[in-house]
Amino acid sequence: MTGLVNWRLLRERMMAPATSGQMAKFDWNQITDMYDGMAKLERRYTQMQVDCMPLTADDTVVDIGCGPGRLSVPMAQKVKSVTSVDAFDNMLSRCMHNAELAGVSNITPKLQDWNSDDALAQIGVHDIAVASRSVGFSDLIKLNKIARKYAVVMSFANAPSLREIQLSFLEGVIDTPPVPHGNDRNFGYNITFNMLYDMGAEPNIRIVDDGYEAQFTSREEAYGALRFVGDIPADKEAQYRANVDKRLTANEQGFRLFCASRTYVMWWKTSELTID
Repeated sequence: MTGLVNWRLLRERMMAPATSGQMAKFDWNQITDMYDGMAKLERRYTQMQVDCMPLTADDTVVDIGCGPGRLSVPMAQKVKSVTSVDAFDNMLSRCMHNAELAGVSNITPKLQDWNSDDALAQIGVHDIAVASRSVGFSDLIKLNKIARKYAVVMSFANAPSLREIQLSFLEGVIDTPPVPHGNDRNFGYNITFNMLYDMGAEPNIRIVDDGYEAQFTSREEAYGALRFVGDIPADKEAQYRANVDKRLTANEQGFRLFCASRTYVMWWKTSELTID
């Protein structure tokens, strides 16, 4: 059903910058360490996001654009099996490394470009399909086709993104300017929700207050531990440290890092979606 507003077209226009041009050609292998480092900072909150999902111990799950396994690893601890799909081998290797560290053995890595014509045939159908801040997030109809029970998407809920927070540590350190936080609620998760609703689904949504955190015994420990955010030229060291200091709060154990964010977790029964 097409409603009074064409939410599907609006969403396609909103997603276009992430699915075309330089972003579509970006080699994510280059930022495996950075992304893994950021994922570790949000580990506790990632578990809260996973706990929102309609997962059972009998489910098979596919994680599209799994990256270093931020979701794959905690999901695997709750379900029968997880297929972790990514087009970049460094990301998949890190995902399996993190699975091993966590004692998880029910993850199957799959090197596969989600945008290729044979992606659906190569990946196959699972009980639940998940896409978080990834390439799988752009085409929800495609995602719907590989899930028997539920499709799950998540991203930042009108709150600072991973990229915004990462670049905040590099402000004045690298040439790339900080990412301004877009706070226009007209173009938030409401568009995805309304599109799914108009297509016949009854979407469920949870908003999770979360963020990026770590505890350090000293400022020096924090400066060293956070260098994964990017290359720090020697002549920019003072600026980098000043940026880190903005995020540190002294406590009894030393210094706590905390960067607040917020995530929406949205899921729907794939049988409800009417696909033209």
